[in-house]
Formats: sequence, structure tokens, C-alpha cells
Amino acid sequence: MKKCKLTIIAGVIAGISGAAQAGRTDVVDAFMSRISADAASGDKVSTVRNQCGGSLEGWDDATADIEISQKGSSSRVEIKLKKARPDTLYTVWVRMKGSAHGGAQNGGTTFGGSPITGGGATPLANSSHLDQLINDWLGSGSPIAGNSFNTNASGTGKFKAILDFPVVGGAYPFNRMSHGAHLLAQTKNPNAWPNPTAIVNPSDPGIGGPSTPFMIRVVSHCQDGLTHGLSPAKREAWFQYP
Repeated sequence: MKKCKLTIIAGVIAGISGAAQAGRTDVVDAFMSRISADAASGDKVSTVRNQCGGSLEGWDDATADIEISQKGSSSRVEIKLKKARPDTLYTVWVRMKGSAHGGAQNGGTTFGGSPITGGGATPLANSSHLDQLINDWLGSGSPIAGNSFNTNASGTGKFKAILDFPVVGGAYPFNRMSHGAHLLAQTKNPNAWPNPTAIVNPSDPGIGGPSTPFMIRVVSHCQDGLTHGLSPAKREAWFQYP
């Protein structure tokens, strides 16, 4: 299929409940945008060029594409990387926080965010991974997670996930975490509360600006080779959609 920004085969299912109408399928088949190798990640410091290659290496020929299909209350996501940094851990994130009317800097209203961490994104993983993601968030990190994948020796990697919620027009079901995981999360953030939270798409009308830079982002972990559950922690930004 020819790559395009967004092909909608059936209507987008909206609403914070995350429930999709059975029998409808939304499809994204697109190239992901490469973030500059010199662009700092969310920590305002780490860059691909500085942390992932040394010297002048920025893996500038790296590419990624994404496919999302949806049916009922589930989604299938596949992301393929080529010519990226070899033998490297990557994680995938979905946006929870944005602003309306062109961005907060232009007077728009900021909304959303992870109800557990307060951050702008959360791991793109089936909710069955939530308890482990919370454990890793409070712990010292892990070499694998529900939103992670690794490139091989040639810099090729693939992420595949079957999700129990719609990505396009849906919401992340934080309410599916266990009671024990909720209590554990509150030891780090007393305000943590497992509310389903809408996924923010900057392509939606009235959404966007610098406060909503992406819906899905791929980052690497060149500095420590570990995932940190609900937090991207030390990371370097590579690709995003849209």
C-alpha cells in the first residue's frame, strides 16, 4: 500500500471511553517523521548524535514506517525501522497531553496527561503490561518492556503490538491496572489515579501546536540500555507520527 499521511477506511471512533464500534476499521499506513539527530529529547539535553553514535554519526539515513489497524475495541500497531543504530533498545510512546486552539503558547487550553505520572505520554502497550510497567517505573529499569523492541546488527527493527484499545480516536485504559499496582504507583505519585485517558492526535481539528508534537513517538535508550516503565527516562528522540 502506498504510504500516506492517514487513510481512514471507516469513521474514527471518538470518546474517552475507548470503546469502538464493532466491524469498523481505521488504518494508518505512513512514513514516520525523522526527528533531527541534534534535537534534544524531553530531558532537554540528550540527542541521538551525542548519545547514540559518537563523533558526527547521527544515523541520518534511518527511516521508519507505521501501520495501525483497528476493529472493535482493539488495535494492531506495527512499526519498522531501517538503518537505525544497530543492537539498540527502542521504546514506543503514545501522546496523552495536548492543547487546543493552536497550542498553549497561543492562548489555547492545555488538557490531558498521564493520570499516573502526570507526563505527556505513556507506553504504547497492551494494558495487561500496566502492572509490570509500574513496577519498572519505581524500580531500576528493565531491558525489555511491553512497548520495547531492539534493532539487529544492521539497524533493522520491528515493533508489533496487539492493543486492547483503539489508538486513533480512543483512550488508554489505565483503569485496568490492578488495585495493588495503583497503590504502588501512589507511593511515587500520591495523585496517581487510574482514569481512562484520551489519546491526543495533533491531526484532529483544533489540536496542535508545540504542546502537541506527536501522537506516537519512537525513542532509543543508548545511555543505559534500559526501559523505565511508565517513564521514558534517559532517551533520545528518533521518529514520530504524524
